[in-house]
This record gives sequence, C-alpha cells and structure tokens, in this order.
Amino acid sequence: MRGMATLDPMDELIALAGVVLSQEDLPATLAEVCRIAIRSVPAADGASVTTFSEGRPSAIASDDWSKGFDELQYEEQEGPCLDAYRTGNTFRVRDLAADGRWPSYLPRAVDRGARSMLSVPMSAQGQVIGALNLYAREPDAFGSEAAAVGAIVAAHAGLASQVAAAYFGHRELADQMREAMHSRAVIEQAKGILMATRKYDADQAFADLVSLSQHSHRKLREVAQALVDSTVGSEHAHA
Repeated sequence: MRGMATLDPMDELIALAGVVLSQEDLPATLAEVCRIAIRSVPAADGASVTTFSEGRPSAIASDDWSKGFDELQYEEQEGPCLDAYRTGNTFRVRDLAADGRWPSYLPRAVDRGARSMLSVPMSAQGQVIGALNLYAREPDAFGSEAAAVGAIVAAHAGLASQVAAAYFGHRELADQMREAMHSRAVIEQAKGILMATRKYDADQAFADLVSLSQHSHRKLREVAQALVDSTVGSEHAHA
C-alpha cells in the first residue's frame, strides 16, 4: 500500500472534511476514511476502523489484510484496538514480535505479516465509539508524527461517523417519506378507478382495496398498483 501517498498529507486530511457527502452510506464513509489514513501516513500498509454496535465489535478496513488483524483481536478478545476503545488511550506497538502486552494476539498477527501498529481511540459526542488502526509490515513504522496524524484522522473519523449517522439516517427517512407519498398516490388512483367503474364512494372503494389486500396476502400498495396497471393496460389495448 505504501507509495499511494502521491498527494501532500495535508491535502488528504482536508479531504476528510467532505468525506460524508461523497459516499453512499456509513460503511462506505469509514472505508474511505481508512484509505485517506493510509495516504496520510506513508508508513502505513493498511488501515481499519473498529466500531462497536450493541457492544459487539465490527471492522471496516482498507483491505482484507487489515480487516483480518481486527477480527483476530475479536477472536482472541485482546489487542491494541480493543484496549484503545476500552481505555480511550492510544496504543503504539513498535514491534509486534517483541512486545509482550497481548500474548495471544501479537504472535498470530506477526504470522500474518504485521510488525508494527497504531491504534487511536475514535470519539463522537464525547464518547469513545471505536478505534482507528494503522498496520505496517516493517517494525517501528509509526513515529510521533504518524501518531499525530493518526489522531487527526481518528478525530475526523469520529466526527464523520456522527455526521454520517445523522445524514444517512435523514436521507433514509426522506426515502421512506417519498415511498409513502408514492404509495398514497397509487392508492388514490386505485380508489378513483373503483369509484368510476363500480360507482363506489371513497370509503367503499378503500374498503374494497383493503379486503382484496387481506385475501391476497399482498400489501395495499401492491394491490392498488396492480389495479392501476391493469386498467391502464386495458385502456391502451382498446386505444
């Protein structure tokens, strides 16, 4: 992954400000944060974000290699990213082969090709919500400058998570409202057809649609749409 840092790291950090608006959902936003993290810290070979939903950790990463290191920590129930989340502290592992803090996790991580890593807590609204993790194949890859940049990326990742949750949540609500409005329009069309063809009043027409929905085990909107489609098709056939 090294060698991807073709732009000035500061330009990459600036890109974090608008990352939510350029992505389709929260996972895509965090995946892009990981890619920006790699480009911002040239020593990094991979990056991941561990988040906790209902107390359970999950990983979003720049690649499968990085994601595997997070998932290995969940399996062993120990590791820098879990401790970064639990304590709110940053953990820098200069050499995974020589560090003894996580005896079950580190040897397995070394076997998979990692030699140094950096885990930075990620916060939103004053609460630690996860951790940003950087992985390198070389020992002692992350110095003080890398740690400082990692802290900036983690802060933006936390903010992006907060903004994305609100933004995509509101967008989903807007989609639901549009769907509800469309459903209502179709149902009104179907009622109009029944009122015209069967001389029903509005209440009778709606009751007829509800009854058909219940007996056919289909949603009211689907029944209404089928009636509209069949009527339009019949009109076209006789045109």
